[in-house]
Amino acid sequence: MSAAQVPAGGARLASRWTPVPLRGERVRLHAAWTAPDGATAPPLLLLHGMASSWRQWRGTLLRLGRSLPAAALDFPGFGASDSTRRPLEVDDFVEACEAWCRENRLPSLAAAGHSFGGAVLVRWSALYPGRFRSLGLLAPAAVPHPWHGAGEGPIRWPLARPVLPLLIWLMSTRALGPRYFGHIATDLGSFTEAEYADLQWGCRRAREMLRALDYYRFPSLEDDLRRVRVPVVLGWGTHDRVVPISDAPVFTGNLRDSALRVWQGCGHVPMLERREACDALLADVWRVAAGATARASESVPPPDSAGPAAGGGPPSASRAG
Repeated sequence: MSAAQVPAGGARLASRWTPVPLRGERVRLHAAWTAPDGATAPPLLLLHGMASSWRQWRGTLLRLGRSLPAAALDFPGFGASDSTRRPLEVDDFVEACEAWCRENRLPSLAAAGHSFGGAVLVRWSALYPGRFRSLGLLAPAAVPHPWHGAGEGPIRWPLARPVLPLLIWLMSTRALGPRYFGHIATDLGSFTEAEYADLQWGCRRAREMLRALDYYRFPSLEDDLRRVRVPVVLGWGTHDRVVPISDAPVFTGNLRDSALRVWQGCGHVPMLERREACDALLADVWRVAAGATARASESVPPPDSAGPAAGGGPPSASRAG
């Protein structure tokens, strides 16, 4: 669905590419922004999962953008963002996202991450404790499993480099795509053609996933969970076959302030399988941050000058494709 095909009453999307430093390079990170008219508050930041892109959030942006500002960011090497010359690890994604926030002059904000995006948020919050005011984690992949390559250091699968590009391409074809997406979602038939096309596009554009899979391999983030100091809302499907709901106690047992919302019969893509429930969770995450910001502003004098960029409002840029 293009910006010109937004349903009546829906929000408009704008694309923006922000150059950031990363491992001695300068890469452009893409984000799709939306906001109600006149909004100046920092956006709700949305991070995508593995083999995906900002487009998994397209429908979410179009719905939430009627009432709150939001931005969906493409990780480096994914979606419409640039790739780097060298493979990346989890902390590289954190540094790229933090640099993106600084370049856009965003204050502390609310954020939500799906799957691998949730893992990045957990690590990011631990490394930069003042960055966030609230978090939403949707089936976060922060607990290693055998199929994640648990441990440290790069994965060395003998056939990974020649075979994975072919597998990713097959996953995005009309013939075999339904088998792959049917594994991660419980009701593929409920997806619109535009939603399915967005998933396929994100799969094809997951270039970083094809190089060395270094980010697949990360230590358990349980210690990082204990360092998260902001409210966290967790969302999980009972039928998630990628990141099982049995991981949830690791989060609720280590996070200081968390609430778990369980979606019966939902698979691994709640933003498409449980649209209304997922939107409600994200809106609550943003409202918690907005309330925290208001309380902080009561006790902190305002800066001498703050333009639109300092407030984190959406940019005036090209429409998101």
